[in-house]
Amino acid sequence: MITSLYQMLLKRYGNREKDKPRVCWQRYWSRKEGKFVEGPYQDRKKIMGTLCRKVGVRYSRFHVLRHFGASVLDRANVPIDSIQRILGHENRTTTEIYLHSIGEPGREAMAVYERACQDVPQEENHTQSLP
Repeated sequence: MITSLYQMLLKRYGNREKDKPRVCWQRYWSRKEGKFVEGPYQDRKKIMGTLCRKVGVRYSRFHVLRHFGASVLDRANVPIDSIQRILGHENRTTTEIYLHSIGEPGREAMAVYERACQDVPQEENHTQSLP
């Protein structure tokens, strides 16, 4: 995990309601129970669908972001054994497969992400306004 993500999550954890055991907690309408319920965030597919629609790419899963990070390291000539340790893979072959398994939707999402990162001024840090 990169330092900035860790710091943001740590800050969110510190600012959470103290009776909530997790950083990602939600209040949502449960069709099953017919009322609002609270609990840990569980529906990653929904948020990824929303994010993909907003940036104009086909649906991708969260896992593509992990592939993206590995690919960025690979393109920056980080040794594969270092990437392997970062990803927590026991076998180097898994890391090699990982680096070559990104499909077209993943490449589209990565291109959008890279463009967005280049367009955001360094002083604009939206995570500072998070609760």
